[in-house]
Amino acid sequence: MLIRFYELRNEIAEFMKIKDKPLSELSDPKWIRSLAFLFDLISSNYACGSHGCCGNSYHFNTLSAYENVAYTQYAGGLKLLSDQFSNRFSDFKNMEDCFSLFATTKCTKCSNTLTKELIEIQENSLLKFKLEDV
Repeated sequence: MLIRFYELRNEIAEFMKIKDKPLSELSDPKWIRSLAFLFDLISSNYACGSHGCCGNSYHFNTLSAYENVAYTQYAGGLKLLSDQFSNRFSDFKNMEDCFSLFATTKCTKCSNTLTKELIEIQENSLLKFKLEDV
């Protein structure tokens, strides 16, 4: 949905003017660059802080189309986002053993019926305990 909004931003701005409800953000170059950054971040699923990309435009194709972009201005926000993500999902590391059963029984070529059965088996607590006993 974000891609469509970004692609149609000029048309949306024009439409909102016609409806007598202009959106000043859509004519603000700084806001548009931030939107392009967000689009690139989401579409590439790329965490800048963990890969050291800040300072270059390699992973930000949409944003790199704009001039005078200070990529480092986004570093603080990305660090905060990364920290919050790590905090919210820190329990996953503690539960790694519980998830290993699901990780080891992938079936990429299974039918929908077989996939559903596999999920039911994986979610069956009694079968999990029996597996652990073996």
